[in-house]
Order: sequence, then structure tokens, then C-alpha cells
Amino acid sequence: MTHINEVQPAPTRQVHAHSYLEWAPIFGGAVLAAAISTIMATFGSALGLSLVSADPARSTSVTVLAIVAGLWALWIGVSASAAGGYLAGRMRRPVGDASAHERDVRDGTHGLVVWATGALLVTLLSTSSLLGAAKTAAQGIASATSGAASLIAQQADPMASAVDSMMRSTAPAEANGSDSRESTSRIFINGLRSGSLNAADRDYLATQLATRTGIAKPDAEKRVDETFTKLTQAKETAKQTAEKARKMGVLTAFLTAAVLLVSAAAAWMAAMLGGKHRDEEIDLSHIIGRRS
Repeated sequence: MTHINEVQPAPTRQVHAHSYLEWAPIFGGAVLAAAISTIMATFGSALGLSLVSADPARSTSVTVLAIVAGLWALWIGVSASAAGGYLAGRMRRPVGDASAHERDVRDGTHGLVVWATGALLVTLLSTSSLLGAAKTAAQGIASATSGAASLIAQQADPMASAVDSMMRSTAPAEANGSDSRESTSRIFINGLRSGSLNAADRDYLATQLATRTGIAKPDAEKRVDETFTKLTQAKETAKQTAEKARKMGVLTAFLTAAVLLVSAAAAWMAAMLGGKHRDEEIDLSHIIGRRS
């Protein structure tokens, strides 16, 4: 009698037709993270505005403001992402065929998606009418500060002040020198570009100044040199200010990226913690209160 060996089919891996991502807990966690970020950011803006004044003598140091703002942004990102990630991990339905490591990965992934979705929601909220009152107040203060700064800048224009000082005269009356002032300004601008006054231009300015003001030629040359020195110093100050602004922009970009990365890690770990508490059925009644 011939025996026929029956070939047993290989066990097939169970394939789930649905996605492991559950958008209900993800959206809930993202909304919670966005709400916390919005509230804390608005509160932080109020504190920051209270430390800034149009009068530099009454305003807090820029370095101190930058440090405080960076720490506050880090705290907002970590706390909001952790709260949203924990909620998503705790509310996600576990899959029975998954190992403990696989459940951690899935919970952590939900936390990352919460972080990304929450960041998008915060971006939308910050440009919507929901923050209209805070934005209006901030814009009002910014406009007032900008107006004051513009007024101060107009009064302290280096070119106008330098030319005015050079053109002062002790004569009883002065002729209209608008053309002369424009020509003088152009000569100084060319000198600032090249780094020094041309000898011919310097002699021309000294001659015009001596004729206009009635002072001796050597005194006029000295006044021209002093004026050009003042303008050169103003130019260097402007360059240093621009360089500081550039460095601050680079630092802000790096700090923003660091805050986002730390927030993503916080969301991942908090979601895994929420999933662990879900699986272990951790009792939180002592925190949220027990239903009667």
C-alpha cells in the first residue's frame, strides 16, 4: 500500500487590512498640544512685552530676552508635545498580536504624528482670527516702538548731522546751500565706499567750507576730516549692528530646530509611557478623581 505524504501548507502571517495609525487619538492629542502651546505662547508674549520698552534704558537686555525666550520656547514645545503624545498613546487601541517592543514602536509613532499635526495646527492658529486680540495688541506695541525708533533715527541721521555740523557758520546770514549740501553728501558717500576721501575732493570741500563759513582753510580741512571720521565710525557701527542681527538670526534658526527635535523626542517617549499605562491599566483616579 502506497503512502502519500501530504504537504502541509506553510503558516501564513496574519495581515491586517486596516492601518495601525488611529487618527482619533492622534487628532485629540494634536488638539491638546496646540491648545497648550497657544495658551503658553500667549502668556509668554505678555511677559515678554512687559520687559520691552521703546526707551532702551528701561528695556531688558537683548541677551537676557533671548535666553528667556529660548528656555520658554523649549518648555512650551516639550510640555505640549508630551501631553499630546501621552494622550494619544493612552487612548490608542492595542493590537493583540503585537509584541511589547512593537507596541512601543506603534505608540511612539502615534506620538510623532501628534507632534507633527500639532505643529501644523499651531501654525494655522497663529495666523487665524482666534489670536486676533493678542496679535492686535502686539502689532500696536510694535507700531509704537517702530514709530519711536523711526523718529529717533531721523533725528540722529549720521549724514545729515555731520553735514549740518560742518556747514555751521558764524556769519549773520547764510545763503541757500541745498545744492552744496547734496554735492557734499555725494562726496562723502563716495569716500565711505572707497574708505578714504580723495585729495581733490577733500581740498574742494575745505575750500567751499572756508568760503561759506569764513573760517581759515586749515580749520576747514580739520573740520572736513573730523566729519569724515564721524561718518566712518557710524558706518562701522551700522556694520556691527547688521552682523549682530545676522548672528542672532542664525542662532534663532538653530534654537528653533533644536526645540522641534527635543519636542519630537518628548512626544515619542510620552506616547510610549501612555501606552504602557494603558496596557498596565494604571489607575489615575488619585489625580483626576474617582467617579461616584
